[in-house]
Amino acid sequence: SSSTFLRGDQTYAAAGGAFVSLATHAGNVDIANVTFDNVFSDTYTRYMMMVDYMLPASANVEMRYNWRKSDSSDQTGGYTYSGLELRHGATDTYTAGTGNATNAGVLTHNIQTGNGEHGVRALFDIYRPGTVDGNATMHYIVGRGTYRSYDNDAAQAAHFYVSSNNYYTTAFTGIKVYFNNGNVNSYKIRMYGVIT
Repeated sequence: SSSTFLRGDQTYAAAGGAFVSLATHAGNVDIANVTFDNVFSDTYTRYMMMVDYMLPASANVEMRYNWRKSDSSDQTGGYTYSGLELRHGATDTYTAGTGNATNAGVLTHNIQTGNGEHGVRALFDIYRPGTVDGNATMHYIVGRGTYRSYDNDAAQAAHFYVSSNNYYTTAFTGIKVYFNNGNVNSYKIRMYGVIT
């Protein structure tokens, strides 16, 4: 059986583990990206990134990410992803396989923006690489969430599911999230280590 408890404001119990607060970034002034450096370590093999909201300054944009290296530079190249957006009367897929790996991972399809909107609201599981049964594993991110779709019916909420990895087995130490065009208008994002 599992129990739920709160210890201070740092650790939250959940079935099968607990969340340990590592960092929070929030603001309402346009910035180019939201970056978490030096949050991934050997302490945890799994992390949770909770996007309370991330609003784009421009419409018709994708949410993207780059892994960050220990020297606080971006990993460019080697990203693959497979995503599905479900919206009013339609579905959209967005993919990049190993044969056409890209310089960034794409987490969403086309997002609308506007006054009163809150952009992307999502949960992302992040799996840190390690060696399992003698095999090196990659850094994975798996997400699900919602946003207002730019396509078709601009007032329609879309929901999405996505998985992505970088085929290098580097143990990256952070992540940068941003939109492919324009700034981040406002945001509140929390990073947790997951005790498993």
